[in-house]
Amino acid sequence: MSPDIQRVENLKEYLGLINEAKFCGFVIHIPENDEFIAKIEDNNFIKIIGYSAIPDFAIKYKRYDKALKASTKCVKYKSVIGYLFDLGVHHYVGFESVI
Repeated sequence: MSPDIQRVENLKEYLGLINEAKFCGFVIHIPENDEFIAKIEDNNFIKIIGYSAIPDFAIKYKRYDKALKASTKCVKYKSVIGYLFDLGVHHYVGFESVI
């Protein structure tokens, strides 16, 4: 993803969203299961990855590169970084590519 598109204002325009859309963060989506990563616990003893069908419960990253780095911990499935926006009545998740 180009750095220019990563800016919130540019994301809104790129995705065709209204100006009032509030950016909530970058989320990690698992297309195979249509779920979002909601928890990552990774240390020397255990690796736990929790999933949610609802993007509201996904881990929200302020930076794209942080979401991308976290997505590499989920080796069981292919993942996609999504952009979560709050449109007031509902949420919108936009995607660009599979990792």
